[in-house]
Amino acid sequence: MKIVVTGSLGNISRPLVVQLIEQGHQVTVISSSVARKAEIEQLGARAAIGEIEDRSFLTKTFQGHDAAYCMIPPFNFFGNQTLDYQKQALDISTNYIQAIQNAGIKKVVHLSSVGAEKPAGAGVLIFHHIAESVFKQLPPEVAVTHLRPGSFNYNLYAFMDMIKGKGFLESIIGKLLYLKHYGFKGLLKGYSGIILSNYGATDKIAWVSPVDIACAIAEELVSQQEGKIVRYVASEELTCQEIAFILGNAIGKPYLKWVLISDKQMSDAFKKIGASEKIANEFTEMNAAMHNGSLFEDYFKNRPSILGKIKMNDFAKEFTQKYNEQ
Repeated sequence: MKIVVTGSLGNISRPLVVQLIEQGHQVTVISSSVARKAEIEQLGARAAIGEIEDRSFLTKTFQGHDAAYCMIPPFNFFGNQTLDYQKQALDISTNYIQAIQNAGIKKVVHLSSVGAEKPAGAGVLIFHHIAESVFKQLPPEVAVTHLRPGSFNYNLYAFMDMIKGKGFLESIIGKLLYLKHYGFKGLLKGYSGIILSNYGATDKIAWVSPVDIACAIAEELVSQQEGKIVRYVASEELTCQEIAFILGNAIGKPYLKWVLISDKQMSDAFKKIGASEKIANEFTEMNAAMHNGSLFEDYFKNRPSILGKIKMNDFAKEFTQKYNEQ
């Protein structure tokens, strides 16, 4: 098959491209970076350098392909105070479906997310609901899989500084929470060994590796499925405290805990790292939906029968390496 892959050589697209080429497919990779061209070609794929916001470029690139993997690039939530990510998601999704129809592609895998079924209550994940709504406008003859992964394991890197005792733990609230859970002797050792968020502790989360997402995309691109379907993908279902135990033991901090804080404390922390008030509140809402279980409600009703191969213990090795390099 001739398959076009978006997402350049990111965490998901790289292993996807490698797998598709190994299976004998002809792959075109869209990237906005000229610097990626040689690397893409070294993998055996064709590089198409351009912007997915450019509808004519997208249509031209899609021409002659049988299938497409479509994803919306990550937004700069914490560095752009005027970001309108919902409009960007709408515009990019619209570009995708027009390019798909103009090029005559009949097979599409769209990277979505848990919670995408929610028109409200999932915080920043609303853009996945917007995108799914757009892709559903494709005609019946175009088969679409909305792939909804769980929480990406590499999102745990965001807690690395906190585990080291940097950032939020340096605040008065952080010190008080650390004192509450470890006592005065623990406080004297330095503020480390704790993860703080407005979800956590015993909350059960479906975690996923980008490698397992790539495998699921590769399966869907060549499947005989017709119509519009939703497929969930996860590698492991664990509580946040189980995550803390695995990561803590891997980095030599077996006492690591994942502690709940209030929504207000979480929102204030997001604003401290550069989020606008709107974005801070929407991230806090997303986390709150993880805590109350509503974000994963549909996932647990339709959970995958087989979980991925990359487990949290595997990711902990990568986490440890980065932790020790900092």
